[in-house]
Amino acid sequence: MRLNPYDDVMVQPSTVSSVAIQSLAGSSAADGDALDTGQLFDAESIMIHVRTEIASGSPSAASIAWALQESADGSTNWAAALDNTGTAIGATLNTKTVAQDSYARVEGIMLNRKRYLRIVLTPAYTSGTSPATLTYAEFIGTPGNGQPLPVRSAVSNT
Repeated sequence: MRLNPYDDVMVQPSTVSSVAIQSLAGSSAADGDALDTGQLFDAESIMIHVRTEIASGSPSAASIAWALQESADGSTNWAAALDNTGTAIGATLNTKTVAQDSYARVEGIMLNRKRYLRIVLTPAYTSGTSPATLTYAEFIGTPGNGQPLPVRSAVSNT
């Protein structure tokens, strides 16, 4: 079987399981939609990609903090998802002068994690005139624990 990234990589679009492209202002967190990891076809790990652009409004300081949260039912009791060392999974990106990307590998899907995951983005600004930052977040994974899977359709999408 030939390896093909179109068959072997799952990217959950912003309308399904991440934070859609939006302008974050103020200090209110933006909660992403819940990802049901029970639908990942035996994947043991996924990747998170968060992208932030340069803040507008000339703040003296600007950052976007992202965090991964998990829940048993996808609607209540969201808590910080921890890595193998007990540290919360997330990062803070400085968006004052440069666009930033952040990546994280999340292991233990359907093993030692709760079933639902979401990404939360929280902006922070110091001064400036109505500062805001364009940002988005997405889940990227390989179904089937990284193993090539048989083609699910006889019709090509190209």
